[in-house]
Amino acid sequence: MAIVTQQTGQFDGYTLSDLRSLTLRMLRVADTVRYSPTAGAADYDWIDDALNRAQENFVRKTLCLRTYAVVELKSNYRTYRLPWNFLDFLSAYFYDSSLDSGYRELKVTTIEELNDEVSDWRTLAGDPTCVYMDRIYGNNWMFGLYPIPNVDGETITFDSEYGAVVQWICPAYTYNQDYGVILQMSEADEYYLSSDSGIVGTVHATSGNMWLEYYRLPSIMSITTQYPEIPREYQKAMSYFAVSDLLANNPEDSAEFKRSLSFEKRFQGEIDTYIDKRKKPLAGHNLRARAAVWTRMEGMGFYAGQA
Repeated sequence: MAIVTQQTGQFDGYTLSDLRSLTLRMLRVADTVRYSPTAGAADYDWIDDALNRAQENFVRKTLCLRTYAVVELKSNYRTYRLPWNFLDFLSAYFYDSSLDSGYRELKVTTIEELNDEVSDWRTLAGDPTCVYMDRIYGNNWMFGLYPIPNVDGETITFDSEYGAVVQWICPAYTYNQDYGVILQMSEADEYYLSSDSGIVGTVHATSGNMWLEYYRLPSIMSITTQYPEIPREYQKAMSYFAVSDLLANNPEDSAEFKRSLSFEKRFQGEIDTYIDKRKKPLAGHNLRARAAVWTRMEGMGFYAGQA
């Protein structure tokens, strides 16, 4: 398969090479001799591992990345596999072509609630109305539907003018183009890539299938020209985490261990800044008055943990 390398203009900021250099500068070293498994001057294995864990940690705590999946439903199948990069549900819809709006939102519930409220939920068939987290199978989360679909979903289609479906995602794709996932019971997963014009196309959930919006993990950075997937203004935080991790695991003296704690606080500070900013979508605008609701909400306990 040919690898697409054109950029859409949607990714910018520090490249993996830039983050490596920034990390070395903060570590106050000129090369990777001290911070590599081989003591090599250009062995970035430990640094790249720390940078990738930094991005994953940032995304897990902020839920700053989300995408969609279209799931092909099959008659008499109650549980389905979620994408490998799944973190949490945002919303889920069942597409019914007989409805004027097409999409019917599914209630997100739990097995415990279904056990309490519906005696025959494990066998009742029909158009799904509820979705729930089921279990981990291998390394993937599974989800279940209630009622169990009693017909096969129609063939999934996509907008070919603004994108293309591919069978495999590699780093050259994922750092250049946004993508959605097409999950099929009988075939391998497919990925819908937006076009190089920067216009994000769509996959259509045809009748009897499910449209899922979910928070996801970032792709692994492995190419020197690759950009992170987190917002540009927070990308430096990845080096904060990497420096903290490397100093804490390979300290020469107590001063370096203290420096690791300092960089850990910087990383957490960037996360806190992102979360606080997302709570206040109008923050930074030149408003003549500040809505009283923000002051009132900040005093409520439930508000403190919201992203």
